[in-house]
Amino acid sequence: MENNNRLIQWIKKAKYSLVIEHYFRMLQGALFYGFLSVAIIFLISRLFVLPYYTIYAWSLASLVFAIFLGWAFWKRPKEEIALRQLDAYFPDNVLMTAVSFMHNKSPLAQGILRKAETSGGVAFEAFKKRKKNYFEVKWMVGLIMSCAAILLLYTFPATTQLEAKDIEQEKQIISDIKKEVEKLEKKDLSKAVKKDLEELRESLKDTELAEEALRELIKKQKELALKEQKLEEKKNMANSDGSEGASLNEAELKELASLKESNSALAKSSASAHSTLSKMGKKLPFSSNNIAQGNTNSNNNSNNNQQGQGQQGQGQQGQGQQGQGQQGQGQGQGQQGQGQGQGQGQGQGQGQGQGQGQGQGQGQGQGQGSGGQGAGKGSGGRDLLSIPSRIGGTGDTSVDSGSLGEGDSSSEEPAEAPTTRGTVKSYEEVINEYTDSYLKSSERMQLPSDLQRIVQDYFSSVENND
Repeated sequence: MENNNRLIQWIKKAKYSLVIEHYFRMLQGALFYGFLSVAIIFLISRLFVLPYYTIYAWSLASLVFAIFLGWAFWKRPKEEIALRQLDAYFPDNVLMTAVSFMHNKSPLAQGILRKAETSGGVAFEAFKKRKKNYFEVKWMVGLIMSCAAILLLYTFPATTQLEAKDIEQEKQIISDIKKEVEKLEKKDLSKAVKKDLEELRESLKDTELAEEALRELIKKQKELALKEQKLEEKKNMANSDGSEGASLNEAELKELASLKESNSALAKSSASAHSTLSKMGKKLPFSSNNIAQGNTNSNNNSNNNQQGQGQQGQGQQGQGQQGQGQQGQGQGQGQQGQGQGQGQGQGQGQGQGQGQGQGQGQGQGQGQGSGGQGAGKGSGGRDLLSIPSRIGGTGDTSVDSGSLGEGDSSSEEPAEAPTTRGTVKSYEEVINEYTDSYLKSSERMQLPSDLQRIVQDYFSSVENND
């Protein structure tokens, strides 16, 4: 029995050694056929536009590698092979004979077993010292050549491969936009905003080009920005009037917060998509400023509305000038003054009304005098606006840089300054001109029809309120 156990241990050790050699060789074969499949896919991608060809190549390589290793496991050396190879190192093939008589109790069988056990130690040492076959030369050469081919094909891509990479990036952009919209839909937003996001998701469902997806995203972003702007204006108007009845209700406040959150997220997504497409060399019909416009316009209009409410009825002040002009909401009344002595004043300005009527005015004029009149403050309506008649024109100017004197003056010297006083027009006439100008510019920008309709409705509502 002890002899039998020894023989079985030698056979198992021989099998283990043969299995190690087998798997080592099969691993080389699996790597060779795997990398060969990658090289073949890379070569095909140079002949045809094949998006995601790298994914296909390595997926096929993984599949081939796994199949080859499975085949190697199926073909692993069994005990019969280990017994046959180990028996070659025993004299007179006594090992195979002894194994066949292992359960025989006859004296002849027991003698054969003892002879096999006696010569087994020397035979097993000779088996371990045999020339082992760990490498398969043809597979090693093929593996090296396949790796070199892959490196060469990857380092110097063809035009078809570059085009395939662009298609991959465009599909990734569309996927990112869809994920961002779905992420926003899962948040606690107002029903109106969720409905707009659902419409955007439906419009992106069948979109295959990244430019179209970005165009739909910007279009919806601007629509939401206009809605946010209207709510901001209503909120600011209610705050300035101090009327609680005109303030936003709870639903409108939630909608305003939802619009701000969604606009911010969509602006980041569109900016990222625009940046990626620009790096790809795509010629887009809109710039990065147009993309961010929907997110920034509402904030700017909100700030301007707050400033405009605090600027109603402020006139301009000056030293050494006789003040005259219109007082209204915003700044922008040009003035020209004369006095006595020497001094400087502020003259022609320009202004514009927007939304609540705020505006900005600036300009310079020259006069001489000391101890003038003017510089008044008051409140008034916005029925009349001062419109500069020479904005952007050219002309000569004169500057009197004399210092301010003291005491009374016995004479006065009027200075000739090419300052031109602006014309005064009614608010209704001005807002109509601004409306026409903005609508013409929006037509040049080729806005979508539904967004064009929103712009027209906005100016119609402004005219109706006035």
